[in-house]
Amino acid sequence: MIPKVMPPLAELTVLVTRPAQQAAQLCEAIAREGGTPIAFPAIEIAPQAASRASGHDLIIFVSVNAVAHGAHLIDKSPTARIAAIGKATAAALAEASLPADIVPESGFTSEALLAHPDLTLPDNARVLIVRGSGGRELLRETFTARGLVVETREVYQRVRPTIDDATRNAIEERWASEGIDVVTITSVETLHNLIAMLSERGRALLRETTLLVVSPRIAEAAKTAGLNGLVLVAKAADDASMIGTLARWRTRARTA
Repeated sequence: MIPKVMPPLAELTVLVTRPAQQAAQLCEAIAREGGTPIAFPAIEIAPQAASRASGHDLIIFVSVNAVAHGAHLIDKSPTARIAAIGKATAAALAEASLPADIVPESGFTSEALLAHPDLTLPDNARVLIVRGSGGRELLRETFTARGLVVETREVYQRVRPTIDDATRNAIEERWASEGIDVVTITSVETLHNLIAMLSERGRALLRETTLLVVSPRIAEAAKTAGLNGLVLVAKAADDASMIGTLARWRTRARTA
C-alpha cells in the first residue's frame, strides 16, 4: 500500500498578521500546502498623496507597497536606473512596467541593497527614494553622505488597524483552546501593533508561540519585547520564502 503523502503544512495553524490584501494571498498559499490560516491584520497601508517625480538618475522602491502607491508618479528618463529593495518588490515593479535594474541577490534590507556592486553613482547624481512615511533613514543618510542629491516620495502610511473586542476575543479563545502554532511578523511595526491589539491573555499566548519573521532585525525586536517562543527567520518576505521556511521546519520536526 502506498503511504499517504502528508501536505507540508498539515495540522499547522498560522496567524497571518500582514495587511488584509497581502494576508489573503499568504492565507491561500498556506491553505494550499495543507495548513490552517487565520487572518488577523496587525497593520494597514493607507495611500498618501505625493507629487510626481522626474529627472532622477536612480529611483529606489523600498517595498511592494511603494510600488503599488508610487509607480504611477514616476517619469523615468531613458538613462535612469531602477532599484528594488528585494525580489518581491522587483516582481511588483515588473508588473508595473518599471523593471528593476538593481536587485540584491539575497535579503531585502537597506543594507543588502547598499552592498550591491552595481549601486555606484557619480558625484551630484540625483536619487529618489519611494517609500512609506516613517521609514528607515539609512538609504537617505548613506547617499547624502556620499554627496548625492536625495529626494523622497512618501506614498503611503502604516496604520494600526482598529479591532472590536469580540473579534479579538474570538481569536484569543481559539488560540487558548485549540492552539495557534505560528504567528507571522513581517515588520517591527507589525510586531508592536500586534502586542498593542491583543489583551493581556493574548499577549501571554504570544510570548510562548513560535514566530515566523523575515529579518534578524525583527527577531531581535521580538526578543526585546519579551517574546520567548522559537523564532523562524525566512530569507525574504515573499510568500514562497515564508511557506518554504515553514515547510522545512515542519519536515525537520516530523523526522526528529
